[in-house]
Amino acid sequence: MEEELHQIRLVIKTFADICKFFETRNDKYPEVAALFAGIVYNQNIGKYIERILDNDGALKPNASPILATISAKIQEKENEVRKRMNSLFEKAQAEGWLANSGITVRDGRLVLPVVAEHKRKISGLVHDVSSTGQTIFLEPTEIFDTNNIIRELQLQYKRERERILIEVTDKIRPSIAELIKYQQCMGIVDFIRAKALFALDINADLPKLSNTVVINLEQAYHPLLFINHQRNGLDIVPLSLSLTKDRRILVISGPNAGGKSVALKTVGLLQYMFQCGMLVPCKSHSELGVFNAVFVDIGDEQSIENDLSTYSSHLKHMKYFTEFADPKTLFLIDEFGTGTDPQFGGPLAEAILHRINQKQAFGVVNTHYSNLKNYAGQTKGLVNARMLFDQEKLQPLYKLEVGYAGSSYAFEIAKKAGLHDTIINYARNKVGDKQKRLDDLLIDLEREKSHVNELKKRFEEKDSKAKKLQEEYEQLKSELDANKKKLLQKAKQEALSIISEANSRIENTIREIREKKADTETIKKVRTEIRQETEQLKKDTVIEKNVKSIHKSKNNHNENLLLGIGATVQLPEQLVTGVVVELKKHKALVAFGELQSWVEADKLEVISAKQEKTIKKTVTNYNVNTKMQNFQTELNLIGTRGEEALKKLQEYIDDAYLLGFKQVRIVHGKGYGILRKLIREYLKGSKLIEYFQDEQIELGGDGVTIVTLKM
Repeated sequence: MEEELHQIRLVIKTFADICKFFETRNDKYPEVAALFAGIVYNQNIGKYIERILDNDGALKPNASPILATISAKIQEKENEVRKRMNSLFEKAQAEGWLANSGITVRDGRLVLPVVAEHKRKISGLVHDVSSTGQTIFLEPTEIFDTNNIIRELQLQYKRERERILIEVTDKIRPSIAELIKYQQCMGIVDFIRAKALFALDINADLPKLSNTVVINLEQAYHPLLFINHQRNGLDIVPLSLSLTKDRRILVISGPNAGGKSVALKTVGLLQYMFQCGMLVPCKSHSELGVFNAVFVDIGDEQSIENDLSTYSSHLKHMKYFTEFADPKTLFLIDEFGTGTDPQFGGPLAEAILHRINQKQAFGVVNTHYSNLKNYAGQTKGLVNARMLFDQEKLQPLYKLEVGYAGSSYAFEIAKKAGLHDTIINYARNKVGDKQKRLDDLLIDLEREKSHVNELKKRFEEKDSKAKKLQEEYEQLKSELDANKKKLLQKAKQEALSIISEANSRIENTIREIREKKADTETIKKVRTEIRQETEQLKKDTVIEKNVKSIHKSKNNHNENLLLGIGATVQLPEQLVTGVVVELKKHKALVAFGELQSWVEADKLEVISAKQEKTIKKTVTNYNVNTKMQNFQTELNLIGTRGEEALKKLQEYIDDAYLLGFKQVRIVHGKGYGILRKLIREYLKGSKLIEYFQDEQIELGGDGVTIVTLKM
């Protein structure tokens, strides 16, 4: 009885802890918190039980005043008996009347182990005899009355215990309905917690819920297989597949032990888990609908009692499937059509599949039958899939590929299993030529597909690298433009500072003139000169002079550097350096990174190692190959304003020259001819242009200018 009350107390305590937990987390777990919304926690139930039971669930000695008195008396009498027994034991042991053991208990009373031949030496009541008959367990007469008193007290204790438990039970009984609600809520919370812990164990996620029946699994795997592989330190191969209204039935073929059954069971189990409200081991962007029924035919269900063979049991299931399947049914059939003569089993399986397909049901089917592969490839609503096989290592890859039928690789697997070649060749000769060609074709197709996939993978890697290089170039260009604006702004600020300083000096000069009492005409003349000087400064004359001074200083610094093979060079106004590889008359072959280009020698500027370091620091990670990959031989300026068009044209011509493009097309349109005129005026003044001309009439005429660069 105490144990039951103790369990009730644990239920109440756990429920109280759960309520307290969710009280502060209503916003985070609204659905779970709603379970406790209409339930009132009754604290009195726990208090009743706490008053009479200790932490281990035993009745407290002081559960009532009467029980406390009885417990104290029992303790007192037991101590009295034990004290007297110890005295008798010592005396009898000294006389040699006892066996080699201490005071023991028989029938709830203390007894002495007396040797049988000395049983008359001690007066008392025999309670037991040893198995050999050599030892008598005897209760001495001296403690007999005291033991009887203890027995009476124990009976009183029992009656008081029962009274207390009945009293507490009567107090709890009206709260039975509340206790049931507590237990139900805790059961739900425990179930939710179990699902969450299991989801963590299998690395599960929440797929999207579709309004229609659909299965779209991405990177999914069987949860039990995942746990097993994780325990053994193995990698699991995920599968991805999609069943939609247009492709409802997946027919999986491929080698034995290649993973067909695991794939089928994974689809069924994950769909069932999802409909049970569990998280699913797949990517979160997977999408699943809700089916009204799931039909399963997996394994062997032959029955001796019901006189059912393996094939008969399968047919019984198929009968049910064909009768009750509908557009909201998911069916799973493993090894479809097996168990009978393939000559008849294949066509019958095809007929059953045809009937289920007519009912618009969704499903996954595993098979080795060629007629089912052909049917899936030619019938609307069905799609083939195969488990991949490593033809070099002769082992399955456990990868599902949708859209292709697979070979069973029966002969290859037989060879790996160690069957003699004569047996395998004999079997090959027994297979019809048509079937052999079909199987060989499937194997060749799979080999070719693997090769194409490898090429596709390499292309995607290169494409990814190219995009990354393009992004780096765009970022670099943006940074360079920003730096250019900052430098220009800084130069203008310096110019204004120079102007301000000049004005200050001029005012001082005027002050000195006045102090020396110069005539008015002289002062006016000086003011006019000052004003002219100021206006000239505002037109960036100072900046221009500073820039020329810098270039002059730079040229003076480099005048001792000679152009030769191995020299580091730079194109004027270009923030890229190159190395001279070859000299030929008035031209030099320059390597700009991995790109080599012939450049007029007089257009190259030899720079020092220090200058090269400075340039490279300014244009970190600059890569000519990026420009080469993204460069187009046609520049379209239609709709661009004059100043912006000239800026784009200048950058485009510079890039074309740098990258070694001999000829480019500039599309400007016809219109009023204003943009065409601006472009051609710029081209006339550029030292990089050899000549330019109109495009052929059928290709754009005077709306397009063909530009040939000097190389």
